Amino acid sequence: MFDWIYGLPTWLGFVLVTGVGVGLSCGGILATRGLVHRVFGPEPGRNEQVTMVLTVGGVFYGLLLGLVAAATYQAFDAAQGQVSDEAAAIGTLYREVSAYPEPERGVLRQDLTDYTGNLLTVAFPDLRDGIDPPGGTAIVGRFQGHLLAFQPQTKSQEIVHAAAIDQFAKFDELRRHRIDAGSGGIPDVLWWVILLGAGVNLALLCMFSVSEPAAHLILGGLFAFFLGTMIFLIAEMDFPFRGDLRVDPGPVQSMYVNVMGGT
Repeated sequence: MFDWIYGLPTWLGFVLVTGVGVGLSCGGILATRGLVHRVFGPEPGRNEQVTMVLTVGGVFYGLLLGLVAAATYQAFDAAQGQVSDEAAAIGTLYREVSAYPEPERGVLRQDLTDYTGNLLTVAFPDLRDGIDPPGGTAIVGRFQGHLLAFQPQTKSQEIVHAAAIDQFAKFDELRRHRIDAGSGGIPDVLWWVILLGAGVNLALLCMFSVSEPAAHLILGGLFAFFLGTMIFLIAEMDFPFRGDLRVDPGPVQSMYVNVMGGT
């Protein structure tokens, strides 16, 4: 639902989301002050009625926002960990195939170098735009074919080959987890609940009785700004590989330079 936010700078997305919330809150307060007075009657006692509803609804809505924000951050942090784990697995696999004899050693190392280069120059930039490029899968398939085609000739080669196959399986599993982490996201129905809950809370805020319009606008604006900040934070971290606030490929770059000798 918030896919458009990833095409904007972080500061601009923040200004738009919070600005819309503050604008709706202040506009609603100005537009409904007279209507609220006519519907709810004189000021004494009105706030108690609104407070009762806002307190009950606000508790459940705040709990929902908190749980969604926590889950989104955990998913974002897990995606960063999966990138680090995949980089470590590639580096370990690269060192293990370095014990193979030539020409298999050069072929397998080149496959892993090609995969890592593709990850840095193609996959991560495409993931930022919401595209899952297939090139990495083709390179992994090529590496698997070369790895399984090797026939050990000595006992030490059998040990190295078995370890390399086990490490490849681990790497492939971590790679799938990283790909799955980028294709998640909050379901649209949950986004509608979040937005509807924000609208209900802002509507209840408009029903408060504050004698000074300026004070009512300030209170309403601050409340809407807080809601907008929470919604922006959830939206920005919803897809961990997209937007400016995205998972850093630094671990892969570091492994590429330090283990493979890339630049």
